[in-house]
Amino acid sequence: MAGYADTGPVELGSLRRACRICSLNELCWPLGLKPADLERLQATVRSVGPLEAGSYLFRCGDPFTAIYAVRAGSIKSFSFDADGHELVHGFHLVGQVLGFDAVYPDRHRCNAQVLEPSSLCVVPYRDIASLSIEFPILHDHVLRLMGREFSHQLMGAERHTATQRIANFLLDMHSRLQQAGVAEHAFTLPMSREDIASYLGITPETLSRILTKLERQGLIELDNREILLVDPIRLDMIAEGVSEKQVFSRH
Repeated sequence: MAGYADTGPVELGSLRRACRICSLNELCWPLGLKPADLERLQATVRSVGPLEAGSYLFRCGDPFTAIYAVRAGSIKSFSFDADGHELVHGFHLVGQVLGFDAVYPDRHRCNAQVLEPSSLCVVPYRDIASLSIEFPILHDHVLRLMGREFSHQLMGAERHTATQRIANFLLDMHSRLQQAGVAEHAFTLPMSREDIASYLGITPETLSRILTKLERQGLIELDNREILLVDPIRLDMIAEGVSEKQVFSRH
């Protein structure tokens, strides 16, 4: 796989601390396994990074070999349309997983590019599959992770207005970064506005116009990629489709 060198097994003490916010927590530390079996599972987890911005975890068409959990940094998954335009499928932040796109047909259907210096845990899928035969509880956890990942990626494709999609995106990014312990009310977006626009299915011009409008309405403050959610309650109302008249009639 492109773009990184394996730095070896993860030290289990540091891994347990990092796992508290990770989507792979249920996979690496599943309840119900005996200590010896848990050690077998944890021995399959490898550490990679830090990876440089612009490097690739995998490219479209690469064989499927592993799933990944982001321990630090962020990853963008994307493909290209028939005209060569980039289509962003998702952003994977601290504690989130990627790679399930390739379970079938056993090859990756998108590219995974590092947005900022990043470190990851890598779990070979063949090891998971083998252990899942022995431990049905592990199989259930894998299916749950796959479903969670796919449902999250649908957010960018939901049929809402552009304003709703942007409001949803800002609230979602804030929630994900806050859960990872790297954001309070203000947070820095690791991706470009072009990437966000592609993910949300709008033009960069529309994105900029609506962000400026939300700032003028006193809902957010912008400073390049840094965003402060000034009024998350009203922003959530807009995300839910409440009319602006109703939103701003609240005292």
